[in-house]
Amino acid sequence: MNTLGFFPKGKFVEISITGHKCPLNCPMCGGKWLRGMKPAKSPEELVLLAKHLREQGVKGILVSGGLDKRGKLPIRPFEWALREMKKMGLFISVHTGVVDREEATILSRVDVDLADYELILDRNAIHKSKGLHLRPEDFIRGMELLLENGIEVVPHVTVGLPGSSNRWIKLASDIISELEIRRSVVLAFIPTPGTPLEGEDSPKIEDIVESVGIMKKSSRVSLGCMRPPWLKEKLDIKLLGIVDRIANPHPHLNIKKVNACCSIPDRLIEEFMM
Repeated sequence: MNTLGFFPKGKFVEISITGHKCPLNCPMCGGKWLRGMKPAKSPEELVLLAKHLREQGVKGILVSGGLDKRGKLPIRPFEWALREMKKMGLFISVHTGVVDREEATILSRVDVDLADYELILDRNAIHKSKGLHLRPEDFIRGMELLLENGIEVVPHVTVGLPGSSNRWIKLASDIISELEIRRSVVLAFIPTPGTPLEGEDSPKIEDIVESVGIMKKSSRVSLGCMRPPWLKEKLDIKLLGIVDRIANPHPHLNIKKVNACCSIPDRLIEEFMM
């Protein structure tokens, strides 16, 4: 299997619709990961930024941001902005958070191309890592609603979440198989300085590799952006040829590069090649 390297920059840009603030302020991130995204805190700002980026040659945008206390991205006020972005010919993926029926309908109505969907199926991890009072069933239902509305879903599972074992990864793989989802993304917990979980351990390389093997039984697998930098060299080399995509690979890997998120459909790879 040939492995490609994916770099979400250049032709593909990440935008936060909550700026650098996160209402949830979860124990795992504390809003710190939003700092690497371009801010657009209103629908008007989002349209102007998208237009500017399109003029610079950008072809795809990940719409993300801080989640609210219910685990949702505040997309409702941005419906018309997303529609305008689609008119510009942009590929749009959305880091949705857990959605209800109305939110899934909105995303379908504006013809969003893809939902990057954080999937956690361990109640303790949902509470300790995300600070949410949700059930695994809430995450599953949100994913089902997106699929029912014709939106392609790429689930993201994080290995080593504090508060859990990795036993739920098998359940995630089984559900992804039942839903006939084409691709999933495996991430690894990073103890982020300045957060309540900074003292937690990062997962072991063998646990990440084992989880990739489990997920491969149900879908094609990307190794996603979020993984501890100190594990990258050994981990990336170990998974070379096992996963077909690695986001922000270690520089020692001499592989073809794609300017996009590692979840985009295969048909778009040539368009985003570096």
